[in-house]
Amino acid sequence: MMMEKKIGAVFMAMMALVLLATTSGASRINDISCLEATPLLLPCVPFLKATDNQKPTDACCSAASSIVQRATSTQNRRDLCQCFKQASSGIGINPDHLKQLPELCKITISFPLDPNVDCNT
Repeated sequence: MMMEKKIGAVFMAMMALVLLATTSGASRINDISCLEATPLLLPCVPFLKATDNQKPTDACCSAASSIVQRATSTQNRRDLCQCFKQASSGIGINPDHLKQLPELCKITISFPLDPNVDCNT
């Protein structure tokens, strides 16, 4: 149960990153699934739940970058976003850390990370 809560917290943070991955024209076969993304995100949990001035680990940034790169289609990004939102409902994360993640991990995205993001836009 505790592991599910940790995974849920990470899902919320990553949903916006997934939405912003650039479309590379790769086939659906190469897209990343919710089940594949879940374990990749575990290194981000301590940073996303922290209340202090902690920084994300290299492993967290690597995971975030990998997911952004592997979510190659618009539909895949939307599917992952929905997956992350559902898994993270009711899980408390530090919204300031969520917003800082792209800059701290040097990941370029076009809008701020927000737990209230509309996955269909």
